[in-house]
Amino acid sequence: MLRRMFATRTMHSQRQVGERAAQVIDRVIFDMGVDRLVQGSFGLDRHLRPHFSSAPVMRGRDGVAVALAQLAECTALSAAARRDPDPAVLRLYKAAVVAGLLREFRARSPRFRALPVVHAGQRIAERNAPDSK
Repeated sequence: MLRRMFATRTMHSQRQVGERAAQVIDRVIFDMGVDRLVQGSFGLDRHLRPHFSSAPVMRGRDGVAVALAQLAECTALSAAARRDPDPAVLRLYKAAVVAGLLREFRARSPRFRALPVVHAGQRIAERNAPDSK
């Protein structure tokens, strides 16, 4: 039990990385603000876990770093936050930011590209899920 609790968790699919990045982005937007998010950067560690830093991050030996100010999606998010700081509107832009971030991770990290888009266990669960029609 202790081993499981303290074990490092490696991401097993690009989808898991994207979901975790979306959680982190959501948290940063509503705790620190959009401006702090756009000024920061995201990195992938050697276990392919996304991490946010409010300061510029240098690419490490095992990981990759993306400055969010370089993403066009973050520019759109920042402009939308100035026009309408409603949380529902900001959540719409979050998906675009995550897509841009994953695009950059794919371009910069061969280990990330090697991950399957969806984990094999997730595919089976999705196939067995009832239709929502």
